[in-house]
Amino acid sequence: MRRLSREKGVGLIEVLIAVLVLSVGLLGMVAMQITAKRNSFEAAQRSIATGLSRDILERIRSNPGEVATYVSNLGGESITTAPASCNTGICTPNALAQRDLYEWEQLLDGAAEKITIDGTEFSAGGLVDPRACITNSSGVVTVSIVWKGVAEINNPTASSCGEASGLYGADNKQRRLMVMSTFVTDL
Repeated sequence: MRRLSREKGVGLIEVLIAVLVLSVGLLGMVAMQITAKRNSFEAAQRSIATGLSRDILERIRSNPGEVATYVSNLGGESITTAPASCNTGICTPNALAQRDLYEWEQLLDGAAEKITIDGTEFSAGGLVDPRACITNSSGVVTVSIVWKGVAEINNPTASSCGEASGLYGADNKQRRLMVMSTFVTDL
């Protein structure tokens, strides 16, 4: 009888060990969730940059006589005045190129999606601190888009677009880069 009475219930040590094991498991799950969220955000930014690169290259291909007009450095609302819309009337190829650049920069900056926080309106779409460089070298049009990533990595070297902006942390370690090229012939 005495032996049974001493073995009743759960000891305090056993409860503490169970709580410790459960806590370590939960902390591991939280860390995994944070990493997954960060990687998902980085992937979404890369997808946006890829879509934007393809978009402007298609606009340039559809207006090949104005390749020189498309060559520019954009981002951070560098085009402040909207050129006339070409949707309602006939545009010259040059006017179409200027409108394309304006619309594309609006997409780059996320100006189409707005959110209001404490009475102040912010852009909610697009990329984080984007910059874009469009170059032309003998018909090879290259679009370089950079944006601010979450984690620090080595600064990509395929293009110097946006490096001097000071937006991407120490030594540009938060700088992400998407470079896409195509050949455009003047008809």
